[in-house]
Amino acid sequence: MRRDLRSDEQGLTAVIEFLSAFVLFLVIVSAFLSLSRLSLGPNDPMIDRLDEHASDGIMRLTSSPGWMTPYLDEKRDEANGTSNWHHANASQLLNSDVLPGLANSNGQIDDERITALSNITEEQLKNGLGFPYYTSINLSITIIHSNDVERNGIALFVDGTPRSAAQNSAASFRILPMGDEIIEVRLEVHDAGIVPPTMRITEFIPNPEIGEPEWVEIQNEGGFAVDLNGWGLARNGFLTLIGQESLRGGGVLLLTGDSNSMEIGNASVMIDLGHTGVLGRGMMDGLNNNADNLRLTYNEPGLSLTQNVHVIPYNSDWGFQSGLSASLDENEAWQVTDILTPGDA
Repeated sequence: MRRDLRSDEQGLTAVIEFLSAFVLFLVIVSAFLSLSRLSLGPNDPMIDRLDEHASDGIMRLTSSPGWMTPYLDEKRDEANGTSNWHHANASQLLNSDVLPGLANSNGQIDDERITALSNITEEQLKNGLGFPYYTSINLSITIIHSNDVERNGIALFVDGTPRSAAQNSAASFRILPMGDEIIEVRLEVHDAGIVPPTMRITEFIPNPEIGEPEWVEIQNEGGFAVDLNGWGLARNGFLTLIGQESLRGGGVLLLTGDSNSMEIGNASVMIDLGHTGVLGRGMMDGLNNNADNLRLTYNEPGLSLTQNVHVIPYNSDWGFQSGLSASLDENEAWQVTDILTPGDA
């Protein structure tokens, strides 16, 4: 039987035209979906979740005044809940459920609420925004336009877990007015645990004058507050947990052997450790006058491992005469001096 070559050629041409049209259709659809920030095939579900958390979180943070509900006798005190969370100090907020919000009653970004971010921990902000346990965040708020040109580029707040600590990350930002200025609020959400805050010892006195207490000054160098649960102070042979307070971002903690005989200066929190054996008072020594290992420690909640965050091994070469303290200078070097500045790191 003789085949019709013309018919075969027409059929082949039709198939080629169909496939060409189908490929063109796929290219057009792919381009459209790409413009819509979608993609053909399955997306990474973790990145999708982080994108959603970042978008929802920044809207919650910048679109409401926020709310706090304190605890009384380990129960939520609903009657004293308030949107004025920014009027509470760090320790009060630590004992509350907090949804931080940056908008005032008129819906405008409130600079007082931005300042109050230093009174909450990263964990509190994460929980308040409704993020899951496996996430961490990084928040930055920057002035991008001001009539005062010297304020352009000023960071009003920066802190949180760095992106480098995570495998996946998502970010969302909003450009918003704050009075006569324009700010950028940027929120990053990561699939990584929270990095411990930066705390360090900035001044201490092991050999005070007769009748005066030993004391240690510690500074929170981050923007977020630090929950002091799990933090400790140690010397050779002794270690004690610091307490259950919260230290605001940029704040100073003063640990002393006797809070009744000491001025707090500009410290945010002062805690008496005279009963612990770590810090002495009067004729009772805690720190060795000449040589010791002063350590700031941290225990991750739920773990038994004690981390040494800041260790200061001092010896007789430092020359600690009675009434002299050691403080960090601008070059990060320890200087023994008779100018004592407790609480003024």
